[in-house]
Amino acid sequence: MIGPSSTVRRQAQWSPSAVITAGEDHPPLWKDPGFRKLLFPIIVIYLTQTCTGFDATLTANLQSFKEWKTEMGTPNSSQLGLISAIYFMGCFAGSIPAAMITDKFGRKWGIAVGQFFTIIGAGFQAGSKGREQYMGSRFILGFGIAFITCAGPALLSELAVPRIRGTLVSFFNPFWYLGSIIVAWTCFGTSHMSATDTWNWRIPSLLQGLIPCIVLALLYWLPESPRWLVHAGRTEEAKAIFAKYHGNGDEDDPLVTTQIAEVQLAIELAREGITWKALLTRKNNLRRVFIVVTMTLMTLWCGQNIITYYFSSILNSVGITGTTQQTGINGGLNIVNFCSSIAGAILVDRTGRRTLWMSSFIGMIIIFVPFIALNAVYVQTGRQGEGYGVIVCLFLFDVMYNVACNPLLYSYPTEIMPFFMRSKGLALKNVVGQVALITNMYVNPIALASIGYYYYIFYLALNCVWLYLIWMFFPETRGYSLEELSLLFDGDGESGDVQLLAAKAGSDENVTVVAETNVSKS
Repeated sequence: MIGPSSTVRRQAQWSPSAVITAGEDHPPLWKDPGFRKLLFPIIVIYLTQTCTGFDATLTANLQSFKEWKTEMGTPNSSQLGLISAIYFMGCFAGSIPAAMITDKFGRKWGIAVGQFFTIIGAGFQAGSKGREQYMGSRFILGFGIAFITCAGPALLSELAVPRIRGTLVSFFNPFWYLGSIIVAWTCFGTSHMSATDTWNWRIPSLLQGLIPCIVLALLYWLPESPRWLVHAGRTEEAKAIFAKYHGNGDEDDPLVTTQIAEVQLAIELAREGITWKALLTRKNNLRRVFIVVTMTLMTLWCGQNIITYYFSSILNSVGITGTTQQTGINGGLNIVNFCSSIAGAILVDRTGRRTLWMSSFIGMIIIFVPFIALNAVYVQTGRQGEGYGVIVCLFLFDVMYNVACNPLLYSYPTEIMPFFMRSKGLALKNVVGQVALITNMYVNPIALASIGYYYYIFYLALNCVWLYLIWMFFPETRGYSLEELSLLFDGDGESGDVQLLAAKAGSDENVTVVAETNVSKS
């Protein structure tokens, strides 16, 4: 029987941005031994997203191969949409199980399960005969990717050095483009194979399994998330990891002790609010959900998705039809995408998140205008000059997209979601994202075939809406630890049954954080 709730009050002294300032006496990062050790697990985690970029863009590249189209039964626009969408259906199906396994067994297990499914899917895809087998393999690949994109960013954000956490986590998604670059240039190379040799598309399919094999082989040496270890009651292991990577082996380092104290307090207070119901019903959590859903939709429904998954169709529409030409241009575009997303990741901690978000969408809105105009002129005149102008606009549009939408796609939600909701928040992002992508896969090819460049006007208007929502609702998260960021949302409200009440005595004085936890007595 549930009786009246009592209030348990706890106090802890946190200075403003305490974790950030605790490490100020450490050497510069390039001279910091702990940070150099941390680079190994960080790079391995980045490789998991390279795997995602490889898998996600492969079908778009294979559309340039006549042998692949023949094997798929020469699909029409609707069938092509289904072939592309099945991958995202697999990711949709895997999102909730990914969150459950990542929370229960740890971030490393989530990554391991994801790599296993991608290896299996790659093998099936390389050997597939006909459309049905190919689609089955793509579903398996998508299912595995759901685990990677849930566990990978969570582990990265929870291992990262606080003073450059935003930059380190923002580098995660640019490695998606590294995978797409490998795909694009692999397909460019195999496009020179015999026109009757189906291995020109089977080789890239088989190579999907290479990076997951490398990650699985290295995963044993990766540390588990120290925040997950504290949650699992393994605080000494968590302290040892913080000491090794953040404190140069000193468990009494102020950065280590401050992080452990904050993590312990935050996890202790948040235990009552970790359910899906709490995520979707509590006021301040709903604000988080609104931001995550909006962020996911706006990065997928801004027009860039058409370029990524229907690039060959766009090139065909402006008179560039050769397989070698298309794969070469696509390879160049992916290199530009990778470089521009890296630049965006570098700017994350320098300019702040809001500035990047707004700059990105303002740039895309501006570039959309000549892009649409050049498309219209080309359709009416057929002049090659306008066609090349469209290609230039595609490159510029992707640069502006990558300033924010790529590096912040995973770093921003991991910052605004507290520990117990982080994997659930990423799973929610994946669910919403897959629904949006599946919709794109069906709608985009049909719309492009039916109304052509007029379809881009819809995205131009939608980007104006996204810009307004960013300006109104997206908070700045630069300069705080993961635990301190909860104050942006929970300082005057709830997170589950938890209230975190912060009162500043002055800009240079300590912040007394008083936590009220409603504990129901039976």
